[in-house]
Amino acid sequence: MALRPLHPSTTPLFVAIFFLSFGALLFQFVQTRMFSAMLDYHLTFLVVSGALLGVAGGGTAAAVMDVRARRPSSAQLSIAGAVATIVALAIETRIDPVSSGMFVAAGAAYVLGVIPVLCVSWVIVRALREAPEKSGLLYASDLAGAATGGVLGYLSIGTLGGQGLYGVVAGTALLGAAALLVPRPSRVPLRVGLLVVAIATTAVLSIWGETLAPPRPGPFKSDTMGVPHEFARWDPLARIDVARIGDLGDPGHYAFLIGQGYAGPRPPALMMTLDMGAFTPIVMHATDADLAVFDASVLAAPYAVAPRDSVLIVGPGGGIDVLNALRQGVKSVTAVEVNRTEVALMRGPYAEYSGGVYLDPRVHIFEDEARSFVRRSPELYDVLAITVVDSFAALTAGAYALTENYLYTEEAMLDYLGHLTPDGVIAITRWYRDPPAEIARTVGIADGALRRLGNDHPERSIAVLKHGLLGLVLTRNGPFTSLDMQRLRTFADQRGFSIALDPLAPGGQLVDLASAEAPPTDDKPFFFDSVAVSDILAGRAQLPYGYAVLLTTLVLSLTMATVFVLIPVYRGARRAAGKALPPGTVVALALGIGFIAAELVLLQRLTLYLGQPALALSIGLAALLGGAAAGSAVSPRVPLGLRSSAVASAVVLLLVLGGVPLVTSATLAAPLEARVVIAALAALIVGIPLGTIFPRLVAIVGQPALVSWVWAVNGTASVVGATVGTIIALVGGFTLLGLVAVVCYAVAAMFAPQPRT
Repeated sequence: MALRPLHPSTTPLFVAIFFLSFGALLFQFVQTRMFSAMLDYHLTFLVVSGALLGVAGGGTAAAVMDVRARRPSSAQLSIAGAVATIVALAIETRIDPVSSGMFVAAGAAYVLGVIPVLCVSWVIVRALREAPEKSGLLYASDLAGAATGGVLGYLSIGTLGGQGLYGVVAGTALLGAAALLVPRPSRVPLRVGLLVVAIATTAVLSIWGETLAPPRPGPFKSDTMGVPHEFARWDPLARIDVARIGDLGDPGHYAFLIGQGYAGPRPPALMMTLDMGAFTPIVMHATDADLAVFDASVLAAPYAVAPRDSVLIVGPGGGIDVLNALRQGVKSVTAVEVNRTEVALMRGPYAEYSGGVYLDPRVHIFEDEARSFVRRSPELYDVLAITVVDSFAALTAGAYALTENYLYTEEAMLDYLGHLTPDGVIAITRWYRDPPAEIARTVGIADGALRRLGNDHPERSIAVLKHGLLGLVLTRNGPFTSLDMQRLRTFADQRGFSIALDPLAPGGQLVDLASAEAPPTDDKPFFFDSVAVSDILAGRAQLPYGYAVLLTTLVLSLTMATVFVLIPVYRGARRAAGKALPPGTVVALALGIGFIAAELVLLQRLTLYLGQPALALSIGLAALLGGAAAGSAVSPRVPLGLRSSAVASAVVLLLVLGGVPLVTSATLAAPLEARVVIAALAALIVGIPLGTIFPRLVAIVGQPALVSWVWAVNGTASVVGATVGTIIALVGGFTLLGLVAVVCYAVAAMFAPQPRT
């Protein structure tokens, strides 16, 4: 195959890099969605780490392989990336995580996820090595493509599906290859062929992806393999499946909510799962008698001590909380559901099965994020209910220790308490394990929020009901009276429940656990991180599974990056520089850690602000990378040196990261469209100065061996920084991580090498 020689001054190269980076970022997006669905959320650290390792590895491959007489062309590398993408999908969905083991499944996916990104990185570094004076435009094409890929992933996964996005990734790599071919008439058929294959791959995987490459749930997921799935759809927030056991369904899906002494009829139910793990039942409802079972459920407890005029339900899912509220005689039910696909299912295909619960005139459904909705709502509610939907298996394994959750923070509880009627209660249902860490954390959040409101005796305003493996935390602004507790005890005794925390006689294990550590806040929103680091270091507690994955990822990534990325290029860089520490090393290291730290903090702030992690990731990354692309493009025309650019970045980071919490707190009640604009603007402002630095560094070091070296160091620092940044956030909070990012850019300014003369 005759291929056009690489020449960075030509437009086709910039177009190719745009398409390749577009696909690389989209590949990371769909890999995280696939990992979250098949294995677990915490294993997405492997996706990020593997992708960053691939980015760093591209620099090494360019340095080691491109000096040889026979090297793969950039078009061939693009085609290899396309093939590697499809191979990754095929193998990842063929390995059964249950029979093969999580280590094999995650390890295979990790390695397979490196190769497509490495191919893309190789092409980009090759271009930078051959024309460092064009680094601004080359880097801008890279970042602009990545920004566009992130947005497309969010917008199209619901239409194309997860498997279809793998087809898009492969297709964009083929388009990049077509752009890199020699512009001869004889090459037109080949270019057309690449275009046809790109379209066909996307179409086939979008239409038949569930048949050709169905995802397999891991051991911590709901066991629905072999159960008929009536519905499956990928959504920006989660993959949604609906499974049916038997002809009508199985009442066992909600049995954990019902008292053991209940002997009446139990209507069947379907199981709606999110990311093949967390589930919510869709209860079949034909007559009012069907709902009698809810009188014996733990969900009915709040109505024993609260009025029944107005209720707010956060995350209604399949509608079981709504059905229960209607059964208890509530006059007006407001339900806030962030997942639009769930709402569409309950209003459409499953409306008849569920008795039209989402269409009931007493029920008002809002497709929104709970924190934002509550903040701007003028209404007061008698009951504000948040019922657990998490996978118990995952929680017992400590798998969600690294998961941020903004529904369970002190600031969230303050919002909830501010929207209660005088006798209203907040009802939060969580798993009651041994020890009852989640319930204790919820009690701690309630206690902290009440104290911040000036309540000198918060223990009188918190009660806990226990039923099997469930705990219900009831919180109100005022104290529970003796009459309230008499009603609650009667309710519990009649159903076989127990009072785990009595506000009239507070004390015991829950109080001790709740007071042992600070409750989660919006700055440290790790609700499931219930094991103190000091206890782990002192040997008083075992290392949670999530921590083990994080530390394993750190060791694995650092080892692989050192052996396969840094060592192979160091000799050439040292020879070119004539000294042991090549110029630009410290700057590349600081930029790698600083950029990933700034990105983590910014995305965390935007996740709280927008309420949808996938939307925050899409908008935040697109604006951040888009701003960086703009900064890279204009850097050759802006009369600032590397040191000045680094100082400007540190100052902008300090101002924006410090100001974002103030702005977002003041505008959290704004409509989603307005919040998206504000979020994008904040990320764009951060990205512009950050994008000016690395192209200047590449232009300064100049020599191909040194370009590969600073690229490898920068990529390795990003690999390590992604994991270390998470550890810093867990221990000290995201504000501390933001300060680390600022310090990194200050260090880059201090060690900036002098321009070549």
